[in-house]
Amino acid sequence: MLVEEIMLPEVIMVNDFDLIADVIRFLARRKVSGAPVVDLEQRAVGYFSSSVFFRQVIELAQKEVAITGNFVVAIREKIKDFSSREVSEFMSADFDYLEADEGLEEAIDLLLDTDLELVPVMQGGKIVGVINHNSVLQYFMEKK
Repeated sequence: MLVEEIMLPEVIMVNDFDLIADVIRFLARRKVSGAPVVDLEQRAVGYFSSSVFFRQVIELAQKEVAITGNFVVAIREKIKDFSSREVSEFMSADFDYLEADEGLEEAIDLLLDTDLELVPVMQGGKIVGVINHNSVLQYFMEKK
């Protein structure tokens, strides 16, 4: 069984120039916490994770608590500062992905080894789908 046979062809992606505020809203509407980041030619250039971004905001806010005196205010200020910046500043350029012609075992191994919610599936340098835990589980449920 190849990855391309069980991948989800509808890919949730964001552009590298999208603003953080827009990306956070987009991911919330889609009920996911991360997505591949693509350039204008639709080539994968990174992965944005809300949880990684959240940790970055918290770490920076903790450093500023001494200045503001209030952790919640410091978080709010950091979010406000970052909301109009491009997602490319906060994405991970080094991200895990699968090739469309890889086997199911490789997909399972990667899902176990990574915390990505959606693992991009690549073919010819472009994202052609995604694999997630549910797509693998659904495959096994249908193969009773």
